Amino acid sequence: MAPSEAETELSNAHDEYKKLATNTFFSFLINYGSHFFTFIYSFLLARLITDQIWEFLIIATSFISIIVLITTLLPPGLNFALNYYIPRYLALNQKSMIKSLIKNAILTKLIFVIPVYIISIIAFSYLTDIFAITLSNKISLLYILSPLIIINSFNVILAAVNRGFSKFNFLFSLLIIKNVIHILPLLFYFLFDYNIEVELIAIIVMFSSLVPFIINFLSVILRYLKIKSEGNKTEAFKESFSKTFKYGSYTGLTDNIMRFWKEIQLQGISVFEPLGVVTGYNIALNYRSLSSYSAASFRFPLMTSFSGLSTKEKFDQVNKIYKITYRVNLFLLLIISGVLFFSVDFVLDFVFLEDRLIYSTILKLVLIATIFRMFGQFLQTLLNAQNKVKLPLILQITYMLYIIPLFFIGLIFFEGIRVEVAIILGLIIGNIISLVIQILATHRFGNIKLNIKRMVFQYLTFFIPLGITLMLESVIFKELSFNIIQNLGLSLFKNFDFLSIGAFVLLFISMNLILKTVTTNDIQQFESFFVNKDKTLNKIVLKILSVLKKITRD
Repeated sequence: MAPSEAETELSNAHDEYKKLATNTFFSFLINYGSHFFTFIYSFLLARLITDQIWEFLIIATSFISIIVLITTLLPPGLNFALNYYIPRYLALNQKSMIKSLIKNAILTKLIFVIPVYIISIIAFSYLTDIFAITLSNKISLLYILSPLIIINSFNVILAAVNRGFSKFNFLFSLLIIKNVIHILPLLFYFLFDYNIEVELIAIIVMFSSLVPFIINFLSVILRYLKIKSEGNKTEAFKESFSKTFKYGSYTGLTDNIMRFWKEIQLQGISVFEPLGVVTGYNIALNYRSLSSYSAASFRFPLMTSFSGLSTKEKFDQVNKIYKITYRVNLFLLLIISGVLFFSVDFVLDFVFLEDRLIYSTILKLVLIATIFRMFGQFLQTLLNAQNKVKLPLILQITYMLYIIPLFFIGLIFFEGIRVEVAIILGLIIGNIISLVIQILATHRFGNIKLNIKRMVFQYLTFFIPLGITLMLESVIFKELSFNIIQNLGLSLFKNFDFLSIGAFVLLFISMNLILKTVTTNDIQQFESFFVNKDKTLNKIVLKILSVLKKITRD
């Protein structure tokens, strides 16, 4: 007996939830795994080289990153076009179109990247005096890291192809390979107490990207060859380029504005602040990712799911997934951010050495700013999946019109506390203004009405416990935690303020139970995405969700 239409619809919905759950799980592993390895890398660098030498490496990497960002504009948003069209073609079973899209995307990137690479090498040679302003006598780092221009430019495209086919698990494997190559040589130098030059570190960085790139490239070629085309419908290069440019130009520009903004912050601080502050700010940007990755991990899986569902006009499912994921993600973001806030001194001391505790305030302020950034990613993903790609670009440009001036007002006019004021004005106040705009845009353009009262209460569950815990920390917790740890003979953990962390978590859970910002029903609906409960990865996630259900109620 053939299944009914309702049964077919339910089966399709379960398949989509299953794909979203699996992709999100591996996206979490990629993001947090990447950060775990970054901490190990930072731990080793902090003990192998000085702050000044480390700053040269950061600035050189920033210059290379800016060039890579330029290549992503040539043509703009090619990776986003792949993320958008591959799931659509899969939903429509148009395999010939997928083959044409992949082939033309790689050819397009090749046409633009090679000239940019050649021009970059020429610029390094003839503009030495300009680069020497911030790199001093370490210009050689640019030449050593220059292959990353080609590698990272193509990696963006290859990763997009893998995400389009929901191969997030393969991307996680590549992350492991990259970081094994990245960390093992540094670990050898650290364990045997050998001196290491920053140029050798740059070579290690370059090779750690080269090996997984080769594996990734060969994998995509093999996947391309295995696609069995049905029918003769293909796209010519010109037609494919036009389509991807039309979609990707807006999404690419939107994404690159934020990427450029990060590099502008680093370069701006290197001009106005003394040596070492760039290192502290870079640590802060990396540290904040520990909290923001909970939301960022949903970005590409949601894009894949929303694109397929929008193609099939399953807008009710889009609405349901959107509301549940943002609510649960905000819950996770807030509790993680609170724990990280009271762990700042310990992380700086344990990972980066005690003399970097001077950056504690910077890290804490950047964390506060981060909790107001999450919603923008959800809105951008929703609008991109609905092919409303102009709107995120317009919104992003609008944000920058006040965020950049506010940031540089703090950086230029508040000597002595430049970075702190820049973060408060540009990142915290700027992000709050952006959040208000994003809520209005979600209702107006995304056709999703949010519960504003509930969202305000969610933020209160963070700020009230944060304020109370800060008072308790200054009065008793910090000193008491220190004395307990010292009495236990664990001086290595002397800055681990476990009492403040525990107090914040208890207060946060209590506030959530009182205000019911995230309920057991929310967790159960989120849990329904993981329909295949026998798979190991789903079992892990379900265990985590079962814990969350115990600290929520209806």
